[in-house]
Amino acid sequence: MNYSYPVKPVHQLPGRLRVRIVQLREQPDVAGWLKTHLLSFTGVKTVRLRPAAASAVLTYHTSKTNTETLLAQLNAINWHSATESDYEPEYCGGDNLLNLAGLAATQFLPKRWSALPTIALMAPTIAEGIESLCQRELKVEVLDALALSLSIVRGDYRTAMLTQSLLTLGEYFEQETSRHSDELLSELMQPQYHSVWVERGGESQEINAEELVNGDVMLLGPGDNIPADGSVLRGIGLINQASMTGESVPVRREAGAWVFAGTQVQDGNIAVRAERVGDESSTANIRRFITESLGQRSETQQVTQRMADRRVAITLGAGAGVFALTRDLNRLASVFLVDYSCALKLSTPIAFKSVMYKAATSGLLLKGGRAIEQLADIDTVVFDKTGTLTYGDMLVTDVVSFDPKHTWAKRLLAIAASVEEHSNHPLARAVVSAAQQHELPHINHGEVEYVIAHGLISELDGNRMVIGSRHFLREHYHIDFAPFQSQIEELEEQGRHLLFISLNEQLVGMIGLQDNVRDEAAQVISRLRELGIKNVILLTGDKQHKAEQMAKELDIDRFFAEATPESKVSVVQSLQEQGCRVMFVGDGVNDAPVLTQANVGLAMNQSTELAQQAADAVLLQDSLHGVVVARELAVDAMKLVNSNIKLTEWINSAIMLAAAMGRLSPTLSALLHNGTTIGVLLRSLAARK
Repeated sequence: MNYSYPVKPVHQLPGRLRVRIVQLREQPDVAGWLKTHLLSFTGVKTVRLRPAAASAVLTYHTSKTNTETLLAQLNAINWHSATESDYEPEYCGGDNLLNLAGLAATQFLPKRWSALPTIALMAPTIAEGIESLCQRELKVEVLDALALSLSIVRGDYRTAMLTQSLLTLGEYFEQETSRHSDELLSELMQPQYHSVWVERGGESQEINAEELVNGDVMLLGPGDNIPADGSVLRGIGLINQASMTGESVPVRREAGAWVFAGTQVQDGNIAVRAERVGDESSTANIRRFITESLGQRSETQQVTQRMADRRVAITLGAGAGVFALTRDLNRLASVFLVDYSCALKLSTPIAFKSVMYKAATSGLLLKGGRAIEQLADIDTVVFDKTGTLTYGDMLVTDVVSFDPKHTWAKRLLAIAASVEEHSNHPLARAVVSAAQQHELPHINHGEVEYVIAHGLISELDGNRMVIGSRHFLREHYHIDFAPFQSQIEELEEQGRHLLFISLNEQLVGMIGLQDNVRDEAAQVISRLRELGIKNVILLTGDKQHKAEQMAKELDIDRFFAEATPESKVSVVQSLQEQGCRVMFVGDGVNDAPVLTQANVGLAMNQSTELAQQAADAVLLQDSLHGVVVARELAVDAMKLVNSNIKLTEWINSAIMLAAAMGRLSPTLSALLHNGTTIGVLLRSLAARK
């Protein structure tokens, strides 16, 4: 193999580049590998290859790349690493226009003049049939080639061109359905980079995160996304790890602690040594895992393809029997022109595409036919908690005063809110929101000191006030919690997250908060049971008692507490080994592996980018009702697909029987068969409404 041929541009327009790749013609078996490789180039949206012509057409975002960059990347391809993979030749609009021109030629030109364009246009289809026979495989291509060849032998160029046009148009429709997945795949495979400040040579400088190398010291502050896995060198930060661990409350990270790419600094300033950058980072590993899963083809499409292939032998046998009994070429041609393949192969992807369109208008993105068929087949739904069954923020449920004479409950909440409004911590926001809902007045106080990941210190009427965790108040201010232990334990058993308030080292009250459960959660779970879901399961990183409380509140069958990203995958695998067909509903980076492991992964509207890319379905609206919509649409879609298959079988079998009995001419047989195909396809398209 000669790998020295340069890739040359053939034609270019803004956002579109056609190139000649000689290696593609010499090694056509790696076309599938090459397409996936090209889709990983930054900015590339779609790729169309023609191995026989050594041609590749790339469309790309002009804001992300350009012709010069793409050509450099193309010429830098390592062909030695190429692997064989399936690749189906792609049709374009030009192929359909050529067939229409050929069909017009058979209509208006004399018969002897229309033969040449007909044979030229059908040559590739006939060649595919011959190739299948040479490989001792009876595929639909064999039947197509025989039907076309028989029409040519009979001189019926009009029927031949009509059949050829429908075959090519069908292939074009099928491939158009899958090109949307190509665009999703290309976006998925391209890392999303942003700028980051680093220390290099004793100086601070801003670089693109793509330029990070292991050992770089990243300088991160409030609001910064962490672009690489690494360890904290100095500083103290409050890290929002909800996207990675599912924790609803940010965690404190200081020198020596490990932080993950994809999480965010919510407060504080930290210096982090990058130790896993680019393809080594946790998010990149997840991205690769997802990429492999998105290459799967719809099982229903594969089944219908195999059904179409099996019908080849039946049709060939029927044709041979008819000819042996009648010696009638017209009957033989009529039988061969009923091939089942168009309707069987095309109705399924078109039905899926129509349902995907309808789903989008209903607030739901479905990523292809595999998602639809799996959604219709599930019997178990596993919900993540934070951001899925809950809104992701906290809700004040209890305000307890331990000194009601001086700090009654409402005043306690007003005092806490007046101080907490200086913090952007989720618990602080919940307290402020509760005070606003009750229209409580602002309480004047002194300067506020914020102790990262611990609490707030201020002065109220000459008294030192501290608001924060039990650990903070007990260890730093030696506050005695013993007199109020029973009340504290009562709220803890109810799954509350507690915030304590002290004045002059005396505990005066506490505020209980809990996850803000979505209003529609219970209704959605009930409706899912009506739609055939047998098991509803909760997965959460929360402690046992919190998980148990939510499971009881929402009538959930089982729950798994203190779940990690790895254990979530294990739980789903275990359920699958028990014979369950699982849908997982989640929203974080940590959910990406389990979204992919599940039979169906569904990501919430506010979920992270990786979660949405990993999922088979994504909610476009911030409501769990989309989970019900997904199930309903999938069930309806599979009913449509299965009924289309039955219609195709029965109607085409009837046409074939009539053709075998000599009741149909070849032209009428072709018209009825193709009319049936068009009718089934239109029925699939009608699902969009």
